[in-house]
Parts: sequence; C-alpha cells; structure tokens
Amino acid sequence: FEIVICDDASTDSTPQILDEYARKDSRIRVYKNEKNLGYRENFNKAVSLCKGDFVAFSDQDDLWLPNHLQALHDAIGDNLVCGGRTVRCREDGSTLKEYSPTPYQSNCLTSQKDRFIYQCYAFNLYQGASQLISREAVKRFFPIEVEEYAHDWSLAANAIAENRFVYTSEVVTKWRKHSSQVTHKRHSREVRKKRLAQFAVYMWTHNENLKKDKPISEVLNKAVEFHTNSDITYRIKNLAHAWRTSKIIYGRNFSGTLKTVLGYLFTASL
Repeated sequence: FEIVICDDASTDSTPQILDEYARKDSRIRVYKNEKNLGYRENFNKAVSLCKGDFVAFSDQDDLWLPNHLQALHDAIGDNLVCGGRTVRCREDGSTLKEYSPTPYQSNCLTSQKDRFIYQCYAFNLYQGASQLISREAVKRFFPIEVEEYAHDWSLAANAIAENRFVYTSEVVTKWRKHSSQVTHKRHSREVRKKRLAQFAVYMWTHNENLKKDKPISEVLNKAVEFHTNSDITYRIKNLAHAWRTSKIIYGRNFSGTLKTVLGYLFTASL
C-alpha cells in the first residue's frame, strides 16, 4: 500500500504539509513539480510512479469516504476499471442531495451499449476520484494524451467499450463543489461538440478492440459522424437519432427531450 502525491507547483503551504506527513509515514511518497503541468500531465506523472496492482485517484479537493478503497476493490474483479458513486458536497464538506451518477443514470444505464452512448454523446459519467483501475489498465491506457481530454473519461469509455467496466452504486466519495475547481466548468454546446468529436476520433484510432465489437463500433462511428458533420441537412435527417440518443442519455420526459433535440438542430450538439 502506498500514497503517491505529485504537487503541481503549489504556491501555498501544501509542500510543507506534505513533507510533514511523509516524515511520519514511509508509505507516503511526495514529488514536487518545478512548474505547473496541469491536471492531465500531473496525473500521468503520478500514475507512472505508482507500483501497486491497483491505482485509485484522489483529487486534492474531494473527500474519500472510509469505505472507498474497500468497496471499489471488492467490486473490480478482473475488470479494467471500477466506478463508484459520488455525492456532491459544499466547500465545508456538508453533503447535498445530488449524486453522480444520478438515480436515472445509476438504475437505467446498465448495458454496455447505453453506457458507451453516454460517454460518446454527453461526457464522462464516472468521476475520476471514484475510480479504481487495474495494473493492466495502467499499462494499456497511460499516458493520457491531449485528445483524450481527461484520464477518467478515457479510462471509463475504453473499459465500457471492451465490457470490462464494473460499477458499484455504493457512495465512496464526496465531490466538492467550489468556484475555483479546474474541471467541470460549464462550456458552450459548440465547445462540447468539438471535444466530443475529438474524443470519439481518438477512441476509434487508438483502440483496435472497439472495431471487433459490432454494436460498440456502430455507436462510435455514428458518434464521430454526428459530432463532426454540422451541415443542416444532416441534422434534419438525424433528428430521430438525436431523439433516441437523448432519451438514453438523459431519460427526460417528452418536453425535455424535445428541447434537447431542438438544441441539437440549431447547434449540432446534444
């Protein structure tokens, strides 16, 4: 058991606090970046320094619950990735009644295909600080590249597509909401569309296993086309596809789904 910490050029007292803990426990290894790498490259560095059979991610602003590692380790089996559930909390740690995945996502997105549709058309469903990955996943999928955008999104999508992802509905993390967090800021539909297209193209060109699974291959091919073709005639022809996909992703009622599809018609993004 080890704790690997990569400090990404903190400007406060974090390095001193880390040194204090490292002196108290030999299982804690601290590395300090001379310059800020950004969260993707810092995760790449941290994972490259890990020696264990499994790796769990801990973001500096979220809170692991006491059952975190046990629940994920009990569930992962021989899968590449195990995703746990998170509950949102305020900056002071007090919890909100907001879960990720949501009750709909947790209860209804259970098939390999439906989970993959969500990853390709919406964004990541399984937060990184609530994932446990195997050594095989480390060897196969790291380092995470720019086109993948984020480690958790790419890891979950690849594992789901290969049917080697498992989810536990047990809440294992408090996901802190605050104004200065780096990720999960709101973006325009056009920004999301470009990012999803880039991700889908990357998945298709870098995971040969996806081409062997016909249903998953069809989802990915359609997603690439869906996000890259902004022509109005294409959008009109694919309104039915947008409707079906929106229902799978969001589980909204008629009016909610209609609003989403109309948004696609005008912005080319769900």
